Amino acid sequence: MTYDEHTPDTGNLPEYAQMLVTEEWQAIITGTPPAVIKQVYDLISDNMQELLTGYRHYLSTDPILSKVLNTDEMRAKWTAVFEEWVYQLFSMQFSDVDHFVQEQHALGMKLSRVGYPAHSVSKSLRMINACILRHILMQAWTDQEKMQSVMYVNHLIGLSYEIRNHGYMQSISDQTRLDESYRLAVIGSNIAMERERQRAFLTEWERNILAWFYSPSDIGLPRLAKSEFGMWFLHKASLMFERTPKLQNIAECIAKIDQQILPNLETTQYDDRAAIGSQFQLIQQDLVKIKFVINEIFDSHIELDNARDSLTRLLNRRFIHTVLSREIALQKRAGAIGFAILILDLDHFKTVNDSYGHAAGDIALQKVATLMTESVRPSDFVFRYGGEEMLLILVEADANTAMHVAENIRSKVAQTRIQAPGGDSIALTVSIGGALAKGKIDYESVIAEADKALYQAKHAGRNRVMMSA
Repeated sequence: MTYDEHTPDTGNLPEYAQMLVTEEWQAIITGTPPAVIKQVYDLISDNMQELLTGYRHYLSTDPILSKVLNTDEMRAKWTAVFEEWVYQLFSMQFSDVDHFVQEQHALGMKLSRVGYPAHSVSKSLRMINACILRHILMQAWTDQEKMQSVMYVNHLIGLSYEIRNHGYMQSISDQTRLDESYRLAVIGSNIAMERERQRAFLTEWERNILAWFYSPSDIGLPRLAKSEFGMWFLHKASLMFERTPKLQNIAECIAKIDQQILPNLETTQYDDRAAIGSQFQLIQQDLVKIKFVINEIFDSHIELDNARDSLTRLLNRRFIHTVLSREIALQKRAGAIGFAILILDLDHFKTVNDSYGHAAGDIALQKVATLMTESVRPSDFVFRYGGEEMLLILVEADANTAMHVAENIRSKVAQTRIQAPGGDSIALTVSIGGALAKGKIDYESVIAEADKALYQAKHAGRNRVMMSA
């Protein structure tokens, strides 16, 4: 894809740093007798199960880390990564160094991306180092062999940590910069229109509460947090206005309505009009507070428009990682149901460009972008992903929701014809691949799954939706 110069960082170490690290690594290897290198490797291989058991125990007992890697499947995956790393680290050959250094740097970025605590990176390596050194000192080797082995292990693990830490800090720096840019980009939508839309959603929710009393139902009162406004507040407002303390006032009002007032209403007798009126008055008071704060927050921000795709008006792809990082973090809340990623590709787009001209291709992209935006909730995110590809993030969505949205978009596009500048009427179709993120801690793997499903949809004949298994 050549569409966007803001392609996400590949995770590579800068060339000059790569050269310095490679030279240092080779110096460690050439400065250590081959017999010592083999002794250390054999020692580690013989005690690998002890290392793996200790590492996995650490993953499950560290107070912070255990909340990030909170399933046996996740811990098993990271233990396997650890085992591969140990074997690679202590069996290095000169031809492997450059590749291994880049892998370590990329792993550091990944550790940051998935929320692996910074202290856990250094602590786990320190524990591994101590275990290996303890076994070295227990061997019937000469003092010189032990000293050379200790220095060799310390240098290798220390250098590996430095590379990982460089990637870890680079990821944090990149993410901080993107978060700020994304905040400005989201505000860059028509802010006055967005404010009125959210006020309208609040009014609509209030009407639904009133309607509930006149339409007997076994279903409880609709919670504000799950309304269109509540979803927007959770997933977008906190990004748009993240440094605004007044957001907490809105969160407190929502919690009060959902956790106190509505449960009281649900247990109030239908004919107790005084009690019902009293509870409604409390709701209205909190809604007035919310609307007042919303007005203040929106009014205090200037209108910006610096990071949307100029053709489709969709969000720029460089902010995908900002949104997904936060959505992954939100999955750690109790009761989170996950989110979905859909990747859409216009079928035979090159043919449209070649046959009818690039202006027709632009019209096709604009039309599909509009249909997509109209087919999702205000809390969802729509990006131009590259060329004729677009990406959707459907918040709080399960497989049925994702499939329904994808099929709805596919069907709308298939029923649409665009008018080319030359007067030709052009039919369009799209292929869509999707994946669910429930239980995942690395959003890159979810994107990869959706991309693979898109490829399968294309390969199966196009104009269809395929979800990752």
